[in-house]
Amino acid sequence: MRTNDINEAEAETLIEEHLRERGWKLDDFNVTRKHWREHLDGEEADRVFFHDGRIVAILEAKRPGKDLWAALEQAKRYARTYKENTGYIVPLIFASDGKIFLRQNLKANTLPERITNFPTPPEFFEFFRPQVVELHGTLRDYQRVAVSQVLAAVQAGRRRMYLQMATGTGKTITAAGIIAKLWSVGLIRRTLFLVDRDALAVQTVKKFKAHLGDNFNIDRATGGREDKHRDVLVTTIQHMAVRNRYQEYDPSHFSLVILDECHRSYFGEWYGVLDYFAKGGAILLGLTATPSDKETVNTDRFFTDPGQYPGPIYRYTIRQAETNPEVPEWERLAQCIHFKFHTNVDLEGVHDMGFDFEPEQLGRAVDVPQRNRLIAEKYFEDILGTRQPVKTIVFAASIAHAKNLRYALIEEYNRRNNLPPNDAAAEKFIVAVHNQMPGARELIEEFQKITTPEERKAIIDQAHKDPNMAPRPIVLVGVGMLDTGIDAPDVEVLLMARPTKSKVLYVQMKGRGTRKCRDTGKEFYKLVDFVDITRLEPVVTNDTPGVVDEPVEQEEETLVQRERAETIQEQPSEEKPRTEQQMVIADVPVRLVFSETISPAVLEELRRQVEAQLKGGMEREGMKHRFAQTLLCWRYFKGAAPPDHSFLATMGFDLSTLRDLYGEPEATLEDFIAVAMGEADFDTLRRRREFEKWALGKNLNAAQREMVLMVMDFKRANPAITPEQILRSHLFDQVGGLPRIKALFGGLAKLLALADEAMSLETGSPLEEDNHGNDA
Repeated sequence: MRTNDINEAEAETLIEEHLRERGWKLDDFNVTRKHWREHLDGEEADRVFFHDGRIVAILEAKRPGKDLWAALEQAKRYARTYKENTGYIVPLIFASDGKIFLRQNLKANTLPERITNFPTPPEFFEFFRPQVVELHGTLRDYQRVAVSQVLAAVQAGRRRMYLQMATGTGKTITAAGIIAKLWSVGLIRRTLFLVDRDALAVQTVKKFKAHLGDNFNIDRATGGREDKHRDVLVTTIQHMAVRNRYQEYDPSHFSLVILDECHRSYFGEWYGVLDYFAKGGAILLGLTATPSDKETVNTDRFFTDPGQYPGPIYRYTIRQAETNPEVPEWERLAQCIHFKFHTNVDLEGVHDMGFDFEPEQLGRAVDVPQRNRLIAEKYFEDILGTRQPVKTIVFAASIAHAKNLRYALIEEYNRRNNLPPNDAAAEKFIVAVHNQMPGARELIEEFQKITTPEERKAIIDQAHKDPNMAPRPIVLVGVGMLDTGIDAPDVEVLLMARPTKSKVLYVQMKGRGTRKCRDTGKEFYKLVDFVDITRLEPVVTNDTPGVVDEPVEQEEETLVQRERAETIQEQPSEEKPRTEQQMVIADVPVRLVFSETISPAVLEELRRQVEAQLKGGMEREGMKHRFAQTLLCWRYFKGAAPPDHSFLATMGFDLSTLRDLYGEPEATLEDFIAVAMGEADFDTLRRRREFEKWALGKNLNAAQREMVLMVMDFKRANPAITPEQILRSHLFDQVGGLPRIKALFGGLAKLLALADEAMSLETGSPLEEDNHGNDA
């Protein structure tokens, strides 16, 4: 009998046989029944599955050749009807022809996925009776969804994936839940949890032992033989990479490798660690609040298996975390009040390294005594309105900047408290920290201890009485050590004194204040922007293209600009009027160009005012989102095969329509597909085609092309950048630094010459003679 001759009843028989093989008892009618009609308004579901007396999954059977996508839509309709009649949600739906199974998680609102086998009963009921609850307490609902999504992805055969969860929403606890759940159904044995800083390793071990310690052998790697006997081994990527220590393990030793802050540190010379265990069969799971979309460090690309759609398997954004009604009030993220101060200190001449400013030049540009004093003055005057500091993190640009800004804050504290300018008491609670000072980790751990206002006052009083008191930071000025992974829920103020153009860094810094703190009553936090970096806010809070309120968010900076130029109706009392002030010290003027306060209430009012104006733009964004969804559907069913042109035309997206929608009259259909899937932009595509043609003529391999592209990015942003400044880039560190350059090109001079030649293609100008100096 040919497969296409099988009818639907015979397909149901094949499905039943598969279910029996997977361990299902089909005669247990408390677990599953076929041809179910109750609460479906006269319609009939082919098979339903129960948990606690309620339907939790619906399976639709079709004969081979029928559209299984349409079968899922049919199951989805039954699920809606069941909810309308009973009030209960059906989380899972399936469709099958006896050979192919599709699954969709309605609770997580994810696209359908093809699975090799129907889940076994233990795997299936892990969605509804998670073993992890018995192991370490109750997860929040959104964390349960994230855990279930990982389980579903692993069952579907995915080996690389990542979660995007806002800072403060419990990524580490969610990871503990994932470990427990995958272990409880027998999908993993040992787990390697990787971080890129010692402080994060210590913090993670502490959290894991609190939530999993009674059931798992957990510890930090020491390099000793006992490491191989841990159920969960926590360590830095550097520890595993040094002297190829990872090769002391069998490639199959770890079933699961989790990469904390997976947007950084794992790509260049340390990639070998991941590749080694991945080839041994390990699942790679990333955790991040801020995926990177750089050409050379791309989170989506790294964590996407061939033929799979790019992007996180679960996303929980800052906006969701602030407003989720299913989460108790004290477990939501704190909302932010923005204080914007823009000085006239000029960043002209500071090199743009493609992803951010060049660190040494940036430090020199912003470390201006008059600017530091102005920051200190505004901190005490406008932000606190008091003489005493609150729990505060200050982000500085360099070690020298941190030191000078710290003493500017101390001097301002002394002035407001009528103390001598050289009084040193405030050194005990206004503290600077960086990775070149001894005891930095201990200072950070002290800062992380929650302190009430009364306890902070006691610390300040003791500092004035006891000159030998050990430092107990209330205000911590940091350089590079405080922007990621540091939990201090009672932080009330974030003072941004370090300019950045990196949305990843911005979100990480902002995340230090997003946690609420019941012990101190903290519900809001203040973000004090002295470098106008909150212009990044519309970019980093843009959750998903096509969502109704997204275009309003994308226009936020436009609204702020318009607000400065026009008089708005009466504003809330907490908003301070914009001012223009001038401070002249030593004949060097530092001027405050503008200042303003933007509270959540003001932003909501602005959104309402412009909603109608943005309707047209929202419709175009909706069309683009539909196009992207059409491409995702194609990839689910056809894998990596290029979308058929006639299929796209049938869906309403022929070449002419797309050119009008995107405003690109010369782009090809392949260009539109790449842009819609977030793989490129139009300018990049044009440049990339020319570059690839040139690189082919030069016989450059993939690694060489990547290096040349990085140098080109730097040179476009900074025509006068020096070789030494390029080598200081952390991106070059991640891909192997100077040793890697020498291995690929023989030396830096050759690499720079190739980058110059490639850039000449963009301008069409002939190459000038350029001496890059001797190879380093």
